[in-house]
This record gives sequence, structure tokens and C-alpha cells, in this order.
Amino acid sequence: MDGTIIGQGSFVASPIAASGLGAIRTYSNPVIIKIPSGADWVKVRNYSAYGANGVTTANFQGTGNASIGVEFYWQRGMAPGTGIVVYKGATTAALAGDTFVSGGFTLYDPSAAGTYLGNPVATTATTNATQPVVSTTNTAGLTVGSVVRMSNTAQTDINGIDMVVSAVTANTSFTLLFTANALATAPGVIGGAGFYRIVSNFNPLFYPRRRQITNISQALNAVVSTSAAHGYVAGQIVRFNIPAVSGMIQLNPTPQNNYLFATVVTVIDAYDFTINIDTTGFTAFTFPTSVPNQLPVTQPEVIPVGENTALALLSTQPQTPIDIFGNPINATNSGILSDATVNTGFLGMILGSGGNGTALGTPIIGPAGSGATSNAGVISSPDTLYWVAGKSTYGGL
Repeated sequence: MDGTIIGQGSFVASPIAASGLGAIRTYSNPVIIKIPSGADWVKVRNYSAYGANGVTTANFQGTGNASIGVEFYWQRGMAPGTGIVVYKGATTAALAGDTFVSGGFTLYDPSAAGTYLGNPVATTATTNATQPVVSTTNTAGLTVGSVVRMSNTAQTDINGIDMVVSAVTANTSFTLLFTANALATAPGVIGGAGFYRIVSNFNPLFYPRRRQITNISQALNAVVSTSAAHGYVAGQIVRFNIPAVSGMIQLNPTPQNNYLFATVVTVIDAYDFTINIDTTGFTAFTFPTSVPNQLPVTQPEVIPVGENTALALLSTQPQTPIDIFGNPINATNSGILSDATVNTGFLGMILGSGGNGTALGTPIIGPAGSGATSNAGVISSPDTLYWVAGKSTYGGL
């Protein structure tokens, strides 16, 4: 069995746009590959980068100081997020080697979700804003689209909630939430010292998923915003659980409103969708603040409960649940069965965006690949990468 290949494949990178840095290579969103029965070793080769000279000015988290990795290796016993990397230095074809501090390989097994909460990393402050900016001296492993969980900060209303990261300034700060899914109201206090953890698998094993709400608009078709990607499609039926301190409790199912439910009309993006409820006359939604008489409360949440088949059939939107990278969510159905409860689990590997090299001390683009971006942030020429995974006679640690 030694050296047996149990899976292989290829993928095209999903680069993250960078503006204001000129024409430059840029890092990509992490990729999860499926590997039957797990793997003892994985190799990834960047086919596109192998055919080009190296650079030392690729964008990584908004700074043009990264090198391009061309070959990557992991085997059992290596710490999560690490791995061996071969990269091209400067503008030559010369190869050099290093190991990742973070942003390399991480085993993926959603049935063991508890193992996907990273170690606590100290923070020094968090701004009192609808998109809180968190100050920290360590952003290793963080990229745009990462999900983090805050703890022990003075902003008790955001502690424990999985929130997407919209911007990263290396080893200085990161921003919680995008403009479109920002908190309806600021936390209410400035957050002092605390901790954050990277949640590398923030999705429950079963789909569809309940999500925590950051905002609901007062509109003919209200816009609902969630703190992490919802994965819903048009036609899905949802119910709401909104605490009194957040207002808009008219959306909660009660005997008085015949146990109200809402239908998803339009999916705006990964974090926002509209519903078929006119909320213009409802109490304005607010996010619970860190002040007396507001906490502790149940956080506002949206809960999938079924499907409006008629609306699903009429919708012109895609009827396949997708993740934040536009890929179909594993094992989900499409069309009028998209609301069906399914086990989305599979064994695989998270191929990271990259991070600092142990010896190099500056970022190296990881096994998720890269792409070209213009000064205006227009993406082109994403890398094509090939991978192979296998088993060994005695496995690993």
C-alpha cells in the first residue's frame, strides 16, 4: 500500500482583488479538496507558476511583498496550517525552499468540527463601529473571507459570534464584516484586550444552516444580513428568533401572526438576502449592545424551515446552494429540493492562501494559488493547480 494514490485532481485559483498596488500577482481564497478515506500525504503543484519567472512583489493581505509558491507538500504529523513549500525567488526561475508558519495545509473533517477552532490570539483593542476593527500583533492565517470568533473583550455582544473578516492589515489589525452585512448598530463600547480564534470550519455538518443576524432593513422586501455565509437560495422558507432588545419582533412566529414565516426572494450575495415580508411598519432592527439590560440575550438568528415551491419555480436565480467561492455546497440538492436536509460532510484538505515562510520571514503564496490583478483590482489569469494525495503503509502521527 505504501505510496498508493487515493485521489488526484486540478482546480483553478480564486484570486482576491487588490487595488492601488499596480499590476501585480495576488493571493487566492482557500480551496477544500475531497480526499476519499483521508490521506497520509498531499502534493500540490502550481502548473501556471512553474511556467513563469518568480516575483517578490505579489499581493498578500494588501502588501506587495510576497513570493509565489510553485510546489507544496504535507504529510501527517505536520501542524495544521503548515507544510513544505518550494518557491521562485525574485524574477528568476531559481527555486528555493521553506516551510509555512500558517496558510499551508489543514485537514478537513466536518464531523470533528470542534477541532477547527484555532488557538486564542491576543487582541489589544476593538473599535466601537458597525464594522469593528480589531487590533492585534498577530494575523497569521487570516485572509479576507476568514471567519473568526471573539472572546473576553468588553464588547460582550459580539463575543462568541462567528463573523467574517473583510480586511486584514498584516500583524496590525483586521476588520469584522463587510459594508453590506455590517452590524445594524455599533457594539456600544470600545473593546479592550481580548482574544480571537480562527474558525476554519464554521459550518454545521447538516444543511440548511441557521445563521446569526447582523441587520434587517425596513423595506417592502426586507434585506436580511448574516454574520457568516448563509448558503440559501431563492424559495427557501425561514423563521426568525429576534430578542426584544433588537426590535422588529414582529418577524417572530407567534399565534397572533399565524406563526409567521418568510420566503427568500433574492440572494444578494453570500451574506445578504431579501424576504417577502414588508417591514416598513415594523420596529427598527438593532443589534444588541454591550450595555446594561441588553445582555445576556439570545442573539438574533434566522432558521430555515422549508421551501416555497411556487416561488422557487418562478425564480430566475440559480437554485443550487453555493459557498462563498461560488462552488456548490457538497451533497446539497438543486431546484425545489434545495431546502432538503443533507449531510454535507466529506474528508479532505484545506489548501491555504499562504503566509510567512519560517526562514524567509515574508509571505509566500500558498497551495490555493494566485492570479493577476490590475491597479483597479480587476482579476485575470488565475493559476491552474494540480494535486495528488496518497496513503502510506504506516500512515503518520
